Amino acid sequence: MSGSGGWTLVEVAVALVLLTVGGLALAGSTTHAYGARERALKSALALSAAESWIEAWRAAPWSAGEGFGAAPVAWGSVTGTVEWSVVVLAPCLSEARVRVVAGARAPATANLVTRRFRESVAGC
Repeated sequence: MSGSGGWTLVEVAVALVLLTVGGLALAGSTTHAYGARERALKSALALSAAESWIEAWRAAPWSAGEGFGAAPVAWGSVTGTVEWSVVVLAPCLSEARVRVVAGARAPATANLVTRRFRESVAGC
């Protein structure tokens, strides 16, 4: 402050520059936090859809055949695709590969692989 008790033009300009830089940093971090939240949501939804498909596959009756497919999924405003393939590795062993892509803009992807062994059957 100057000796007369008022603020000088330089002090006001420096204060405005500091406030502007701080405001821009806050706005940038808010935007980054929103984007990170959106990516985390899409990743969680993709993983949930992949795990759900695997649980349904494991709960279904045993099928010795191979196959593949895709299906659309939606969680509110977020849409995606579940893609799967099942491969027979041995007479009593199958492997499933599941890929889920969630979101159109900056999509999140989940890839899971699991195996299923047929128990309590002669020769297995």
